[in-house]
Amino acid sequence: MKGLLLVLLFTFAFSYTDLEALTRVVYCEARGEPDKGKLAVAYTVINRTKKSGKSVAYEATKPSQFCVYSGTMSETAAAEKCKTYAKQAINRSAADPSNGATFFYSGSSVPSWAKGKTPCATIGGHKFFKNIAPY
Repeated sequence: MKGLLLVLLFTFAFSYTDLEALTRVVYCEARGEPDKGKLAVAYTVINRTKKSGKSVAYEATKPSQFCVYSGTMSETAAAEKCKTYAKQAINRSAADPSNGATFFYSGSSVPSWAKGKTPCATIGGHKFFKNIAPY
């Protein structure tokens, strides 16, 4: 029984590859944003991995951090674009437009962690931040 539980936990925790997890974050968080914004969202996850030493999939699917689209990405053209920017961030084949951000938010409601902080980048509808604990 213990072995079965470990297999189930392992399967659940690592159900997405790094590329798929990051693509899903970009799709959910930024598919309607300019291309630079998509790349910046992808790099926010990558920047967290550099600080934490954890995998992209781990950081992308960490509870209460990012929206990870769990359904079918039905907007196939948007999904392919998101995958392109996820690949570029993972491979670091494009410059980081987030300027090293590890957090971002969009919309008019400012989260408590961002109050009194200056964004290191503003792209489309997103504001990006670095030097926010614990990263």
